[in-house]
Amino acid sequence: MPLIRELPTGSIVAGKLPKGCELCQRGRKSVVFITGLCPRRCFYCPLSRDRRRDVLFINEKAVLKLDEKTLISEILKSDSLGVGITGGDPLAKLERTNFIIKVLKDYFPEMHIHLYTTGVTLTKTVLSKLDKIGLDELRIHPKPRNWDKIELALRESGMDVGAEIPALPGSEREIIKFAEYLTDVGAHFLNINELEFSETNAIALLQRGYRMNEDYITAKGSRDTAIRALKQAARELDLNIHFCPAVVKDRYQTSLRLYRKAVVTAKNYQQVTDEGLLKYLEIITENPGKIRELIPAPLLEIMEGKAYTSMFFADRLAKAGYDVYIVEESPTPQRQILNRERYKPY
Repeated sequence: MPLIRELPTGSIVAGKLPKGCELCQRGRKSVVFITGLCPRRCFYCPLSRDRRRDVLFINEKAVLKLDEKTLISEILKSDSLGVGITGGDPLAKLERTNFIIKVLKDYFPEMHIHLYTTGVTLTKTVLSKLDKIGLDELRIHPKPRNWDKIELALRESGMDVGAEIPALPGSEREIIKFAEYLTDVGAHFLNINELEFSETNAIALLQRGYRMNEDYITAKGSRDTAIRALKQAARELDLNIHFCPAVVKDRYQTSLRLYRKAVVTAKNYQQVTDEGLLKYLEIITENPGKIRELIPAPLLEIMEGKAYTSMFFADRLAKAGYDVYIVEESPTPQRQILNRERYKPY
């Protein structure tokens, strides 16, 4: 019977946590969204409308033209030790997927890469190519008629192969049956995700009787279903099972990655807050030369009638008569200003 434990993030694990999940929970994985194209039409798919087409994102950055420099630059900025390749179904754009894996492994041989797929287009030839270029972990989300793709992947590759499914409320029997199959074929893990409501799947979920929790994100009963199934499977089966609550993605996987990105990309005068934001001062001035007399050059940036500098100089600038503003900025490519307020000396 695998040991069941709850992680500090809220995840519950029976046995061993998959390597890809381990890095995600530490914020050490970047996410490459290969394409929104997918051979399946799952009613619970949470993808937003703007991603349900052939678009490419590296973390939060939309990529119109993929090249090695763009890919490597974003991975380095995020200080990642691994990459999760997702979609849609990445295998719907196999050439693009292979290019990204090969580039990453050429530059970062030790980087851990996992890939999600429905398994619909998974063949012996595709597996051979993915295995050869260095994919480490394959996560398959199959319909029952495609369960054999898991056996195929285990037989024809040296990758860690497991499954990833949402916990539909009340589906304990289905989950247990699938876990029994995975155990029988020697799969390495089963990930069970908490079912989430989104703008695009809400109507379909409501029509099927699912209801939203008070957090306006998760489905009632999904968490309980997953935990009951996990505990029963852990008593009866020898399989690594991981229940991943919705909160893990935003509070840990994404937030910690953005914090690391802020640390890596912060300019000399920018402070990184506990929330992973870039904090600094903005001064509106018509005479930048005078500010240069107050602030050391390495800690000063002047652009288009505005000066930017460290929080350390707030009182000095205010006493000199300048209008000083405290700015908090997201480290995402859009560099969204989340807060801007006038500085008031004590």
